[in-house]
Amino acid sequence: MRVLILFTLFILSLGVALEDRWYPNVKEGIRVAKEKGKLVMFYFWEEGCTYCKYMEEVVFVDPEVYRYMHEKFVIVPVDVDNIPEDLDRRFMVLGTPTFIIYDPRTDRIVFQIIGMQEIDEFLKLMTMACRKAKVMEC
Repeated sequence: MRVLILFTLFILSLGVALEDRWYPNVKEGIRVAKEKGKLVMFYFWEEGCTYCKYMEEVVFVDPEVYRYMHEKFVIVPVDVDNIPEDLDRRFMVLGTPTFIIYDPRTDRIVFQIIGMQEIDEFLKLMTMACRKAKVMEC
């Protein structure tokens, strides 16, 4: 339900194109990332997480963060209270919010961002992850 609300907020507030959606299905998100030559950004969140709420209400809606997230990554939100069985065990998350940047071409975790971030820091970390993965679009 929360994912649907987030997606709706993005559409209403920023006039999102259909390709700028989040993929709550892990397999579909990985498939789309492979097709588009993008990294996957797994966003681990949980209900009641005030830091997650800050990320969603302040950081994700910043126009520069929003643009970068959707240009460079396929975003897969994961509720830590309901982790899909098909999600690899190596994605163990100890707290929320946690962002795991995954390269589906090499089947490896490229980068991990733990905890709430301010806008500038989150942009910097996403850029570092993208460069570390050596994705051509970065």
